[in-house]
Amino acid sequence: MGKAKARERRSGGLIQFATAERGVGARAAMFRDVVMLFYATIGRLQRLRRLIASSVGLNSAEYSIVAALYRLGPKSGVRIREIADYLHMAPENVTTAVSKLVATKWVVKTIDPDDARAVTLRLHMSARKRIDRLTEDLGEINDIWFQEMSAADIQLLMVYLGRVLDGFDAAYQRASEKFPGSTNQMDRGD
Repeated sequence: MGKAKARERRSGGLIQFATAERGVGARAAMFRDVVMLFYATIGRLQRLRRLIASSVGLNSAEYSIVAALYRLGPKSGVRIREIADYLHMAPENVTTAVSKLVATKWVVKTIDPDDARAVTLRLHMSARKRIDRLTEDLGEINDIWFQEMSAADIQLLMVYLGRVLDGFDAAYQRASEKFPGSTNQMDRGD
């Protein structure tokens, strides 16, 4: 979406956002607008992540784990649980993807020096160099995508998204009570 379209959308030209003046109807309409913006944003983010991941020969899940290791463990090892928590993923999904990353020399797995039952992960030296180069290119891409946001805006967005994530488990529990049977099959893909 070009700058003109983005400005038009924000000014109400394409989407008339509901206001939460009074009443349940206005609040429900506002939530629908927020959810639709989330869907649109998440779809674009996933598209970009797939493009970036494929540029280095990874799928989206593998790229997420590599990016998390790059962020969390520049020098020392990181446990699978830490990666899972950082990515809001199930540890078993991280474990599955890590096996391929170890086999393809993206990740090095070692015994945790503090607990012989656990393993720690770090990026292979050549993988870190690849991600260093990729990070330089991503800086330019992120600057374009977030050009109309200040550092304070981005920090505030992180706070808001954290709050949304914090409320998810209780909301999902309630939804699974209201819509029994329909969630169990879908959960297997997460």
